[in-house]
Amino acid sequence: MTTTTAHQSADTRTRRRGSPLHALAGLGALTAFAAAAVVFGDPIGGADTAQEAARALHGSSAELAAVLLGAYALLAMAVTGGLAARLGRERDSGAIRIMPVMAAAHVLLLATAFVAFAGAVVVGRQVLGGGVSPGAAESALLITNVAHPMSAWLGAGFLVAVALAARSTSRVLAIVSAVFAVGLLLPPVGWAVTYLMAFWFAGVGSWLWRQG
Repeated sequence: MTTTTAHQSADTRTRRRGSPLHALAGLGALTAFAAAAVVFGDPIGGADTAQEAARALHGSSAELAAVLLGAYALLAMAVTGGLAARLGRERDSGAIRIMPVMAAAHVLLLATAFVAFAGAVVVGRQVLGGGVSPGAAESALLITNVAHPMSAWLGAGFLVAVALAARSTSRVLAIVSAVFAVGLLLPPVGWAVTYLMAFWFAGVGSWLWRQG
């Protein structure tokens, strides 16, 4: 093997892999989401009244979970931006253009579902200097039960756009995205698929790294 051939092979490997930033963003998004789930847990899962929910929220780490969900949202949007740029190299379409908007709406609404609890805790602990009030707990639950389904619907729209945009670039990405989209629209499993979206972003980040 000549020196020229060796340099050409090295250049080819460099082009194939490229920058690992998108892979790191995807892995960071998965880590942040998993940490938020562990930190927050399900403190109000066994609450039957607003008073019980308020007491459970007062002893939770909802503020830290909200910060971690915010980091997840930012990193997930970074991955989406890289995906839109990659798919846009071959052709331009409405599906590619709408992807970043739909992804931002999806992850921000999901973060809002946790931020609502954090807001109730912050107001009770720091603003009013007492515990979380039952009214604040009820308001947080109301916001969560509105934001979470909307996050799933917009996430399904985002994934449909990805499937349409990627069908000529990566059949695997298109199929996986379509399966996730269907899962988000099914009420019995939609909430679980919402949480699995963190793995989707991590996988897409790694795919972008391999694509270069």
